[in-house]
Amino acid sequence: MTDASTLTTRQYERTQFVRCYTIGHAWFDYDNSDWNPEWGDPLVLRCERCGSERRDTIGATGGIVGRHYFHPEGYKYDKGTRPTKDEFRRMLLDAKRREGKPRRRSRAKKVS
Repeated sequence: MTDASTLTTRQYERTQFVRCYTIGHAWFDYDNSDWNPEWGDPLVLRCERCGSERRDTIGATGGIVGRHYFHPEGYKYDKGTRPTKDEFRRMLLDAKRREGKPRRRSRAKKVS
């Protein structure tokens, strides 16, 4: 069994991408001083797993008036090649097994 310490950087990144595609991004607020919208206030979020960045422009009343995403190289799939949600879930379970994380056992039903 391959553990996480023997994955190449590319394999590790792909595993993190699978997590984001399966369960969503793990956003945290990120101070990115190199981006300022022409109007409104910037709110920049970054995913701690895959490094994707979400740039929101916030209007005077607090509403989102613009949103753009920037993804790392290798994140996007070519048209028609993106796995389904079910396939992503299988890929995530496979990655967890490769990482050596034990599977949860289901509870046995009581027999009366």
